Amino acid sequence: MNTDLETIENYLTGQLPADERSQFESALKTDPAVADALAFYVLSKQAAKVQAREQRLAEFDELRRQQPRIGQRSMSNWITYVAAAASIVLVLSLGWYFFWPSMDSTLIASQQVDSYVSTHFMQLPTTMDGSTDSMKIGIDRFNRGQLAEAATVFQDVLTRHPDTDTALKYAGIVALRQGNYDQAIDQFHRLSERTDLFANPGLFYESLTLLKRGQPMDKSRAKKLLEEVIKKNLEGKGEAEKLIENL
Repeated sequence: MNTDLETIENYLTGQLPADERSQFESALKTDPAVADALAFYVLSKQAAKVQAREQRLAEFDELRRQQPRIGQRSMSNWITYVAAAASIVLVLSLGWYFFWPSMDSTLIASQQVDSYVSTHFMQLPTTMDGSTDSMKIGIDRFNRGQLAEAATVFQDVLTRHPDTDTALKYAGIVALRQGNYDQAIDQFHRLSERTDLFANPGLFYESLTLLKRGQPMDKSRAKKLLEEVIKKNLEGKGEAEKLIENL
């Protein structure tokens, strides 16, 4: 598995293509070298931030020592330097303080999603009374690990019956497993809009996918959905309460 710095950077910033992201995350679970490379990169970035902050503080201190202390103009210039340097130091400090905890929490949330997926989304139930032949074929393909074939079957069902709740759910799960996060979010959102279901996991599954995709604003959107799941006592409430602790 390619673990160069560009791949790791693109993974952490959500710019890695879906197929490469899926491969990278699979490697994280099975290849200690990949996990070590990711951990080393994150720690190195944090150390670089700290070092940069210390360097700016040293430069500020040097400016202070060299600044003339006589004359009104010199004093005015000194105040200007102080204000500018203080602003830089504040931005650096706040950037380090807020960015890295956010990164850590994002990684923790993503790992929790991986755990949920590996527990709940590796096999689909095969005893479904009233299921169509197409749905049974799709479930069989999924359980055999033939995700692309299963996706095709479920999408075909949705083409003919766009509001089939089970097909929406399973198509979303396949897309999530494949790393097609945009498609999974669309399927789960459509599922969440169904108001006639006794139990509807749409909002919860959508929040999981947002956390996994990890694009800007995804975490805040996921948090709002999880809060709604908890408030309305929807399916997935128990897991939502665990996830939201790290957001």
